[in-house]
Amino acid sequence: MSRFLLLCKKSGWRIVVHHKETGMPKHSSVVGLLTLLVSSRYRRSLARLACYIPLSVLATAAVADPLSAAMPGVRIIHIADYRGYLSVDHPVRRGMNKFSELVAARSGGRILVQASADSMPESPSVQIASLQAGDGRTPELMLQATIGLADVEKGFGLIDLPFTISNENQANALLDGPFGATLLDRLASRNLIGLAWWENGFRHVTTSTGPILHADNFIGLKIRVIPSPLFMESFKEIGADPVPLPFSELHAALKSRSVAAQDNFYSQIVTGKLYEVQTYLSVTHHSYGAMTLIASKRFWDTLAPADQALLRDAAAEAGQYQRRLIRAENARMRAELEAKGMRINEMEPAELRKLGERARPVLARIARDYDASVIDLYKAELDKIRMLH
Repeated sequence: MSRFLLLCKKSGWRIVVHHKETGMPKHSSVVGLLTLLVSSRYRRSLARLACYIPLSVLATAAVADPLSAAMPGVRIIHIADYRGYLSVDHPVRRGMNKFSELVAARSGGRILVQASADSMPESPSVQIASLQAGDGRTPELMLQATIGLADVEKGFGLIDLPFTISNENQANALLDGPFGATLLDRLASRNLIGLAWWENGFRHVTTSTGPILHADNFIGLKIRVIPSPLFMESFKEIGADPVPLPFSELHAALKSRSVAAQDNFYSQIVTGKLYEVQTYLSVTHHSYGAMTLIASKRFWDTLAPADQALLRDAAAEAGQYQRRLIRAENARMRAELEAKGMRINEMEPAELRKLGERARPVLARIARDYDASVIDLYKAELDKIRMLH
């Protein structure tokens, strides 16, 4: 904001403004400042400011009579991640802010997206149900993990299927190709709109008993997995003894040695301080976790087609940006875990291929539970991308 000096006071979120052309008083409420920005050529400044005002404050301002009168044609919408506890510099939070900036710039300030830092109430399944109902208890736009969306549209669970996708190029090809597009389209019949693919990353294995060097090291290994039938079946198939546990119980379970190992993203290993109770980290890339930016269909249907296209394009671009960030962050977090004393090893490609072969029967068994057209497309795309990447 080259024409403004904005200093936010801690008390009451009042803002000090000095602008020699407007003659505006030095002290103004948030509503007053937003009124000035929206009603003038400084509308784009509002777009940038909106990213930093708390959701509760912005929501209050949005319904205030003075601002409503000064905001003809301006719409404020909200976006949040299903977890809500992410730090301000987390790639997902930065991706949401990027989305906000793109939407504001491309709409000329007509559409303002507030990225929420608030913790999201309830479980992902409750959040998704609220979006389907369009009841206003969740933001209009949310990032949800594919494993959660699998309860709504089963095909999303195939993205996370262990021992199938093994590198980032394969992940990109699957998400950005016909299979990814088909899954997004299928959400409309579930009262949701799929906008774009974002990323959690690859899962790796940590243990307290020794490194995972060979496929046979999984045989008899008591390993915590996410409470998912696909994960349970896949780890049983390679000879492990999987134990389903929520993340909130994981640190205690590892500390008590009720389980000897677990699989997770680098970010969750850091966030959960699992390095305190695990010694070895084996880089396996055995399961890829994606996220989908989804919208309430009830909200979506209130948008003009041009604005729907604008949001889709911005979501896709911000998603690509977020993927680049999280991949760079993964390298940093791996180094951080090593600095904290974890012993890190890479599994040899030949051993990883053995795991894939051993887990292959799982897909054949579960295929009957899925729409045949989805399974056929998934298999065809998987064969194609494995040849190319």
